[in-house]
Amino acid sequence: MTPADGVHAPRKRRKRGFWGGLYPPAAKYPRLRAVYSGRGGPVPTTLTHGDNTMPLNACVFTLGLTCLFAPPTGASPATTVTAPAAAPAGPATPAWRPEKASEVLTLVQAFYDATKDLSASFKQTYWNPTFASKTVTRGDLRLKKPGMMVWDYDGKTEPDYYADGKKMWIVEHDTRQVVSSAVEENSDLAAAMKFLFGGQTLIKEFKVRYTQDSKKIAKYGDADHYVLDLKPRTKNPHYKGLLLSVHATTGRVDSFVVYNQDGSSNYFELGKLATNKGYKDADFAFKTPAGYVESTPE
Repeated sequence: MTPADGVHAPRKRRKRGFWGGLYPPAAKYPRLRAVYSGRGGPVPTTLTHGDNTMPLNACVFTLGLTCLFAPPTGASPATTVTAPAAAPAGPATPAWRPEKASEVLTLVQAFYDATKDLSASFKQTYWNPTFASKTVTRGDLRLKKPGMMVWDYDGKTEPDYYADGKKMWIVEHDTRQVVSSAVEENSDLAAAMKFLFGGQTLIKEFKVRYTQDSKKIAKYGDADHYVLDLKPRTKNPHYKGLLLSVHATTGRVDSFVVYNQDGSSNYFELGKLATNKGYKDADFAFKTPAGYVESTPE
């Protein structure tokens, strides 16, 4: 039939294949040439590329994508690169700190200079190196300038401490006696008074540095607290030094450690801290309880 007869000759249609459309030309995809060259004869079971072969069914069932993009069998396996393990994170510390530790000490003094009186709960952990033992006690603290303090321990058998800045009374409930002495004779109270009552005492009497011991930083510090080591400029007969955990924003001391000359230590953690409550001097006046005997150590 010719166009002259008014009827157009039918167009030759290209054969459709497994793509759902026209077969891609074998010349354009040389790895597929073996598939089409098998029509009309035995269908090959593998594709060959150099020294490497690939099963044909892997090509067919993945619509040819395996043949086009995946490495043939025999190719070198892909190399898995493992990122090095991240270094262990160090103790949390404030994002910024003054260059000199003495500047933090100035911040501490500013906080307590503005404090007329204070109340807090406390937890005390005493370490005895001779017996390798810890003793934990709790109680409430009250203080008022210029040097009045009450350390009221929980429990009827625990002693309570009263101080007026110069003299201290230890009330021993289990023996029903009161032992009086100078404040300086008690290393823990004497050390605490160095910062609790403000003034220039800290800078004048102590050398200060940021703690370098990572274990101490992890135990006593965090993202909100600096950890300072303080050492007396002049040797003290009762304590070797102090450690302060200082709130980075306010300069408040939230915990402290007193290191005694005998190797023991006292760790105080303060909580529920409130300042300038309006205490009166009478709130700190000490009177020996009825039935108790007062004595002075020789």
